[in-house]
Amino acid sequence: PMTVERGYLKLSRKWVAGDKVSLSLPMPAERLYAHPDVRQDQGRVALRRGPLVYCAEQHDLDAPLSRLRLPQDAALSPEWRGDLLGGISVLRAEGLSADTQSWGDALYRDRPAEERPSPITAVPYYIWCNRGPNAMQVWLRE
Repeated sequence: PMTVERGYLKLSRKWVAGDKVSLSLPMPAERLYAHPDVRQDQGRVALRRGPLVYCAEQHDLDAPLSRLRLPQDAALSPEWRGDLLGGISVLRAEGLSADTQSWGDALYRDRPAEERPSPITAVPYYIWCNRGPNAMQVWLRE
């Protein structure tokens, strides 16, 4: 039988070799926003899943980080990657990136850059730089 005592789950039984306890906790991927007075993070969003904060590494992107944007309505999808660093959960989302092909040599013009789909894969922050040095961002433009 299981009971909850002072916030703790208590399992009462006679334990034998080979017994296992499995715990499954919901860990939805979610957005995290900084206080509006944190100027450097205005218009930006961080990603977390459970206790883990995620980051985008240039290794996983098809556009420079500086051009990347995560739309506010983009779904965040956790995905297990057994082939990556011994096995980790990444977050995937459909991002957008500024398309600079139409700019030519111009430094300025009278309209913003068009955007193109640019998939985002975010990895747990703790593994950043484990595949060699590369650009990284925790706070993504939204």
